[in-house]
Amino acid sequence: MTVGQDGTIEQEGRDRTSISLTPCQEQLVAAVADAAKTPITVVILTGGAIDTAAMLKNDKVGAVIHAGQPSVTVLGVGDLIFGDEVPAGRMIQTIYPGDYINEVSIFDMNMRPGPSAWPIPNHSPKTLGTNPGRTHRFYTGTPTHVFGFGLSYTTFKYTLAEAPTVVDISPLRALLASDTTRTFFKKDPTHPLVSYSVNVTNTGAIDADDVVLGFLTPPGAGKNGVELQTLFGFERVHVKAGETVTVWLAAEAQAFSTVNAEGTRVALPGTWGVHFGVESTAPHGMGFVEHETMLVE
Repeated sequence: MTVGQDGTIEQEGRDRTSISLTPCQEQLVAAVADAAKTPITVVILTGGAIDTAAMLKNDKVGAVIHAGQPSVTVLGVGDLIFGDEVPAGRMIQTIYPGDYINEVSIFDMNMRPGPSAWPIPNHSPKTLGTNPGRTHRFYTGTPTHVFGFGLSYTTFKYTLAEAPTVVDISPLRALLASDTTRTFFKKDPTHPLVSYSVNVTNTGAIDADDVVLGFLTPPGAGKNGVELQTLFGFERVHVKAGETVTVWLAAEAQAFSTVNAEGTRVALPGTWGVHFGVESTAPHGMGFVEHETMLVE
């Protein structure tokens, strides 16, 4: 069955007041699932994140496809449902629980967690709230689905082919010193600070695409405004059943820096965590591997 949000909600100039489906749609999904002889597939058409926690807890919901707003490409969803194509999509958003809207005011534009200058929504008497952070880089709560989540009809295994353990931080220091007024730098893929290669093995019986995501976890992650993680690269590859493909992902120098409270980009020497894939999808047969890289002076 298909549910979601149409143009009366998903449009420019209108702010959503809820990140959940309407109560009627949630009740409809539960009723159809209960009446069905076998688990159902729920397709969600929406331009924004939708809390799917209730569906995921329902044993009669066998699968949920977040299809965005596919317009004329809705036929492609049918190819996935009936097995003519293999899904390889990844969530481009963090899916927050429905009550997230009651934690932070829509007028609070801060990405980082911390005290909010705006009252807690729908709270009486008015009380200043605490921002739990936004996106996979800063959100401190428990998401319904994490950024990068995505499953397949086959299974994958990741192993590291090349991953440096110690890297000189000098190129980053030089880059930061070259222009102290800027917090962003032009991408230069020909001069990465670190290159990693990952072997992607299709351990299942179906030829399929896989999207390899590369993340960095900085020293002091989650403290004093430092990100929890950052995405430094990704690559989509086709891997036949039983075969292995090597994926190269390069991390630029600025990926190993952060912006401090004064708005200045600074280097972060120390041990950086590196992981490829999303850990919460590993139990479902998706690739995941971890590593550490130390930036030294």
